[in-house]
Amino acid sequence: MEQNRKMIHWGILGAGAILNRWIMGAWQEKDMDITAVASRNPESAKAAACKFQIPKAMSYEELLSQPDIDVVYVAVPHTAHKELALQAMRAGKHVLVEKPAAVNAAEFEEMTACAREHNVFLMEAVWTRFFPLSYALQKCLVQGQIGQIQALHSAFSFRQEACAGSGRLFDPWQAGGGLLDVGVYNLHFADMVLNKEPLRITGLASFDTDELHLAVDELATYIAQYDKGELAVMTSGIRIEMPDTAYIYGTDGYLVIPHFWKPTQMQLISGSKVYQTELPVEQHVNAIKDEGFQYEIRHVNECIRSGLSESPIMPWKKTLSVLRQCDTLRQEWNFTYPFEQA
Repeated sequence: MEQNRKMIHWGILGAGAILNRWIMGAWQEKDMDITAVASRNPESAKAAACKFQIPKAMSYEELLSQPDIDVVYVAVPHTAHKELALQAMRAGKHVLVEKPAAVNAAEFEEMTACAREHNVFLMEAVWTRFFPLSYALQKCLVQGQIGQIQALHSAFSFRQEACAGSGRLFDPWQAGGGLLDVGVYNLHFADMVLNKEPLRITGLASFDTDELHLAVDELATYIAQYDKGELAVMTSGIRIEMPDTAYIYGTDGYLVIPHFWKPTQMQLISGSKVYQTELPVEQHVNAIKDEGFQYEIRHVNECIRSGLSESPIMPWKKTLSVLRQCDTLRQEWNFTYPFEQA
C-alpha cells in the first residue's frame, strides 16, 4: 500500500446471494478491509462472517454504530434499499447501494437529500460502467469509429421457474418483476452509450403469462427516442431466456457486445472488416475469480479518499434518470407496487 494511503473500512448490510459474487471483487483490493457484516437474521450474518472470514457479525444497528466503519455496501432486497441507506448516512457512513438504488425516483431523491445533509458519499452499484471494456467502448464511440449512432438493441431476460406466490422476483410487495431486476441494466447501458436522457420512452409489458397470477412484469419491451432521432429498443424479463448481447448501430458500422452488463469483449464490424477487443477481468489473487466487481469497489474507495459526495462516472442524475424512466413505464402499464399505493 502506498505511503499515507488511507485504508478504507467497509461494513456489509445484508447476507444474501449477491454477497457471494461481490466479495470476490473486494478481495482483489488490498487497501481496504471488510470489518463487519449484518443481517436481519443473526444466523445469516454469522454464517456469512464465517464463510467470508469477516471479523464481526451483528445487527444493522450495531454495525452502523461502529466508529471504525467508513462505508457500507447495501446488499438487501430492493424495497429495503432506501431505509437502510438513510440509516447509514444518518450515522455518518458512506453508501454503495445495490441496483436499483431505490424502487422509484422519489425514494432516491430522499436519499440524495440525506447524502447532502450529512456530507457523505452515495452511489448506485451499476458495476457495468466501471469495466475496462466499458471505457474502451466509450472511447470507440467518441472517436466516431462507427459513425453517428442511430440505434441500440439490448436484452436481458432469464428463465426463472415459479409457482403462484413464490419468490422475491414474483412478489409485487418486494418490487419484483423484470424491469427493476434486470431492465435497469438496459437503461443504464443506453445512457452510457448515448450519454443523454431520452425525449420519450414507451413500451409494453406482459403479466401472468402462464396463468399463475404473478402480478409483476414478466416480460417487457420498451423503446426510448433521443434528440437526434436515435432509438434504443430494449427487452427485459424473468420468464424466458434471451442472449444478453447489445448491438450499437452507426452510420459507418456497428458494435456487438456480449454480456453487455458485465462486458469483457466487443466486435466492431465495418463493411467487410471485423475488429475484436478483449479486456478480461483482472485477477490478482490466486484461486479467487472476480466477475468485475473490483472496478466499482475501487472507484468508491477513490471517491471517498477524494472527499466526493457523488461519483463523476455514476452521478446521482443518472440514477434518477433511469428510475424516472422505470416510473414512466410502470405508469404506462397501469402498474404500481402495492406499497406505493399506501
